[in-house]
Amino acid sequence: MKKTGRTTAKGCAILAAALIGIPLLVAGVVGVKTWGPLQNAGEALNELDRSLGSAVAYVPPSSGGIPAERMELFLDIRSTLVASCEGYGNVRRGFDAVASLETRDPEDVKDAGEMGGVAAGLGGAALSITPFLANYFEKRNTGLLAASMGLEEYSYIYAVAYHDQLLSEGTRGEIFSNGEAVSPEAAERLSGCLARQLQVGGRPVADDPRHGALADEVQRMEDDSTRLVWQDGLPATLQASVAPYRERLDAVFCSATAGLEMERSANRALRLALE
Repeated sequence: MKKTGRTTAKGCAILAAALIGIPLLVAGVVGVKTWGPLQNAGEALNELDRSLGSAVAYVPPSSGGIPAERMELFLDIRSTLVASCEGYGNVRRGFDAVASLETRDPEDVKDAGEMGGVAAGLGGAALSITPFLANYFEKRNTGLLAASMGLEEYSYIYAVAYHDQLLSEGTRGEIFSNGEAVSPEAAERLSGCLARQLQVGGRPVADDPRHGALADEVQRMEDDSTRLVWQDGLPATLQASVAPYRERLDAVFCSATAGLEMERSANRALRLALE
């Protein structure tokens, strides 16, 4: 009896240790896969800020359009990021499976195998999302550093180049966009870009109709914390500067990651993903 009691106690101890140790082991593995890329992403962005100096505060050209050479650099950065769109599909499926259950009658979900599959998928997605975001931001930030393109400039070009996609219902429904075309933090940076354009390029030509439109848009963005820049329609000069690149831009667009592209860090994207 004593031996049986000791065996039972030993088994319970091993089970308890496993229940404690497995999550810690998983957390350790995720941490190892995440820490390096996150550190590299932060260092790259900090180095970029230092190298740009005051130019980190982006001012759109007074002409209103995006220069061709900047569009080419933007496309180069996008081409390195779009490959991750496919990888994100594996992360996304787990969250989608849970979302689909929310729209169904509980009486219709009786199959234990289905519930187990959903649970396993969600667990895998939850474990994959942090390393995915860390690697994604590392790629983006090192790309920006190599191109000497600040985050504000990248965000402005991204918002203009993908104006229609960001406002579409399909993109807004993606997990990272949280129903909005842009986050308050990103919208504030975009609004700052227009405000500086107004101050630098607007004052000498205050009678130019573009000056009034720019001033109105700055005010609208100040009044709406999640307004996309030029949400009601791009000015003709911006449209003309983007139009020649439409096909190439569409080829490197990923709706699944659209909500995180203009964020400074992965924190908000991770919070939304795990809500």
